Amino acid sequence: MPRESRSDGRLTALAYVLQSAVSPSISVATDRYLLGALSKGHRSRAGVLRLFTLPGDVLAAGCWHLVPPGAADRVETFVRRLSGGRALAHGDGFFGFSLLLPHRSALIAGDPFALAPFQVANRYVRGLLRFLKSFGLAAFYPGRDLVTVNQRPIAAVSFQTDETGRMIFEGVLAVERPLSMVARLLDRWDTSGVIKADLLQLEDATCLRAEIGESPPPTELASRLRDAFGEQFGLTMHPEPLSSLEEQAIATIAAREGRIWNAARSARPELSLVAVSAIQLGVLETHFALEQGRFLKEIMLAGDFIANSSAIAALEYRLRLCPAERNAIARVVDSVLGEAANYLLGVGSPRVIADTIVKGLPS
Repeated sequence: MPRESRSDGRLTALAYVLQSAVSPSISVATDRYLLGALSKGHRSRAGVLRLFTLPGDVLAAGCWHLVPPGAADRVETFVRRLSGGRALAHGDGFFGFSLLLPHRSALIAGDPFALAPFQVANRYVRGLLRFLKSFGLAAFYPGRDLVTVNQRPIAAVSFQTDETGRMIFEGVLAVERPLSMVARLLDRWDTSGVIKADLLQLEDATCLRAEIGESPPPTELASRLRDAFGEQFGLTMHPEPLSSLEEQAIATIAAREGRIWNAARSARPELSLVAVSAIQLGVLETHFALEQGRFLKEIMLAGDFIANSSAIAALEYRLRLCPAERNAIARVVDSVLGEAANYLLGVGSPRVIADTIVKGLPS
């Protein structure tokens, strides 16, 4: 196996894993397994690029969306991604990838905080841009979460870091069907409108087949994307398929945690005060209750934003018993997001949290 890092700590080699027509529950369980196993134990991998396709029609929600009624049981047609951001179409006609790293700066520097949160997508999306340009396409990343060709969305990206700093950078590429397909999936499986998606940016979406006149097979897409990431970041890419024992461990994770993960954020009747604000990626929702009419008793954040799990957990915990007024809430938000590991992206100003909560207070 090639040397996996330089003296400055930057990774120089990645394992890659290809999964074709893998079930959505196994797909997410694979990411959970690989992320947790980075640089641990036998057959440890310093970093992984996982390339995959899903069968059928799949609604891929972001990790901060509320689950629609009954969706948690549909583990093969509804999946909650590990990263945040907007709800996306997945399955037949789409190609997915997950870049799994020990920290958010791992391909750039040894210092985990060398990249500021707002720089992460801008850096790692360059592998996807190089891939699209290999087809002669004028691909562009205008920021936030969408990648465009001729100003039409063709892919979406997002990322998340766990409590130890390990990162997943995820992407969905439209191959035969456009990202706007998500509107039909929401109409089919979220009839009560729990996921309040903003679909305007996806209305004019395109796909690879529409742009180049053909649909390359998954094996070609995988090899091109693998090579693009390798060339972009100066990486040696080596195949490391999952062992039979690893596949068994992943199947166990899927069976034990798949439905629980899908249902991780559900509407709660006791959080009866609800407010919604438009943000850059869609919407931000606050679901909360008051104590004595003057303090936040409990709160849950939901929507299309991109954030690390520790930041959301800290916000929801530290806002308990906070005075229900804008300045006090804003101070808590600033304190949490002032920590180097934490981020909340796609919302514009973080003060939108305080503004949204205040909007939901009884008049």
